[in-house]
Amino acid sequence: MSMIPVLVKREFTSRAKGTSYIITTVLGVLVFVGLSFLPPIVERFSASFVPDSIDLLVWEHPGENSILPYLEQVSQEREGLTIRSASGMDEQEAYRLVLDQGLSGLLLVDGPLYTLVTTDGTNMMLNGEIESIVNRAVNRFNAVRLGLSAEDMASLFNRVELKVREVTPLGEDGEELDSTAQSQAMVLTYFLLFMIYMALVMYGNMVATGVAEEKSSRIMEVMVSTVTPLELMLGKIIGVGSLGLLQFVIWVGTGFLMNTMGNTGVLNTLFGSSEILSTIPLDIVLWFGLFFVAGYFFYASIFAAAGALVSRVEEVSQVVSILMMMIMVGFFGAYTSFLNPNSAFAVVTSLVPFTSPMVMFSRIVLGNPPVAQIVVSVLVLFLSVLVGAWVSAKIYRIGILMYGKRPSLRQVVQLVKG
Repeated sequence: MSMIPVLVKREFTSRAKGTSYIITTVLGVLVFVGLSFLPPIVERFSASFVPDSIDLLVWEHPGENSILPYLEQVSQEREGLTIRSASGMDEQEAYRLVLDQGLSGLLLVDGPLYTLVTTDGTNMMLNGEIESIVNRAVNRFNAVRLGLSAEDMASLFNRVELKVREVTPLGEDGEELDSTAQSQAMVLTYFLLFMIYMALVMYGNMVATGVAEEKSSRIMEVMVSTVTPLELMLGKIIGVGSLGLLQFVIWVGTGFLMNTMGNTGVLNTLFGSSEILSTIPLDIVLWFGLFFVAGYFFYASIFAAAGALVSRVEEVSQVVSILMMMIMVGFFGAYTSFLNPNSAFAVVTSLVPFTSPMVMFSRIVLGNPPVAQIVVSVLVLFLSVLVGAWVSAKIYRIGILMYGKRPSLRQVVQLVKG
């Protein structure tokens, strides 16, 4: 095992300066920084799509009760809203006026039908805003028709805010859930899940491709005369894993820094906002690190064995396609568990080592899984890392010296038994 540090250094130094590695590291830092500014950025970004001014021309079908007075009432309460009447015009003349003066659109009123004619029908924010304005006017029109007062209408459309409180199986009161905090946790979890997914895919392929490159160039034959196959595999896995660990340290350091700056109010000062900026909980960062590292070592050993089974780099994608599918299943399983972190599907996939690095992580952040399930998931994952490394080592030991036709599944099973 004395050669493992040398092999680790070789793998690390040869890849750390790669463009893809630098780009992903920087992107990860930007993600952690962006998550801290997420609430005000999302709010301001959404507000930027809402039109500051709406100039609406209204054409009503003759003989119907007019909705125009109620639209004008709404315009007096909303800043930047102008309502014009197309009285005395036909539809063609009204639409020509919209084009000539660059108005927001023409609202055609024909009984219960309301149609917006505009030059940009894909502007969903404008369409939604006009729909909201029309609905407010129609509500007032109906209130007068039904003899309801403004107070009656306010009571009728008053929304109830549903509070959610969790209780333990023993009936003890739990904490009341904050819907805003839950939404922010979902966004945070999605970004961190995506980072785990990208790390497993990128570093797993890096391990498999590295083995195949060395094997196809016959460097492997020279190396195995100096070091054992197990040392080669461990050196490659740990070396590439060190790249991921370095990235993780940089990302976690960024998370700690943003967390500290958020708690001290420095972020608010830099951002020039009185709003409370979000911070990344440290326990989430630690869980992220645990499943990030454990998931990598589980998949890396399997990817290394997969790379040893091919003779050319071009064949790597064919062999690792099943592993890629398992990673994708884990990602989509975690995403599905957003709707119900404690569903039967989420529980099962959080205990399977191929999917648990992502599913259990999302359940811990978004739900409140039993401690026993968390312990079992972590133990099974770490046990799978050891078993996977042992099986992969047996395949790797023989596979790195196999050339020509790719071995069949039956031959792979024989390698494991041998």
